[in-house]
Amino acid sequence: MTKLNLVLCDDNSADLESLRKSTDEYIKCRGFCGKTFCFSAPEEVLRFSDNIGDGNVTVYILDVIMPETDGIELGRRIREHDKYSAVIYISYSGEYSLDAFSVRAFSYLIKPFSQEKLFSELDECLGRIEPANNKAVQPTFPVKTANGTVALALSEIIAVEYLGHRLIFHLAKGGKVESVYRRQPFDIQAEELMQTGAFLKVSASYLVNYRNIKGIKTDKFVMCDGSQYKITRKYAGARKKYIDCELNGGVL
Repeated sequence: MTKLNLVLCDDNSADLESLRKSTDEYIKCRGFCGKTFCFSAPEEVLRFSDNIGDGNVTVYILDVIMPETDGIELGRRIREHDKYSAVIYISYSGEYSLDAFSVRAFSYLIKPFSQEKLFSELDECLGRIEPANNKAVQPTFPVKTANGTVALALSEIIAVEYLGHRLIFHLAKGGKVESVYRRQPFDIQAEELMQTGAFLKVSASYLVNYRNIKGIKTDKFVMCDGSQYKITRKYAGARKKYIDCELNGGVL
């Protein structure tokens, strides 16, 4: 199984701890086989990167402004022996964003950024990365069913229906996956789904995966499989949110 490594480097201990919590939550929410590795000094990252096993997918999240060796130079040294892994830079300043291109950085985030923004950035990054063994890593969501836990690729989920205290996952290739019974309201059961940053609530009983929306009618989303989901009056803001998302480069 391909393993995801999220390698963090930040000399600010508070920022590093906050980022670690977010990346650990990302791995958990997406159902990845993966781990977060935290470092406060560039040399520690270089020693770690020399020993990463073949077949792993690695994303480096590096602070730019650090003493002795800055994040840009660290990225260059990583690239000397690792041409496949992704690099995401983080900084309180956008001053070095152009320099990030010299190491083919995937993106440059300005602190402070939301967890939702980080999740969205990692989703897009992992959708494009080409690991050395050519195995793609796709974000997944774990669903507890009567027959055990099933890991559904987020990209395969068209919509999620709340029916009889269960979540019904409608899939792009047809078919459905039904969760176990939980005596909890929809919003509680859907909490982790919403944290993925991939879903819009369109009615009291439905979420749709905005990445699988093909078009919009007056009061409906048309999905990539041809299905349509009505946007009720109470959730009319979902339509505007989707349009704003598209204008902002696909970030909800």
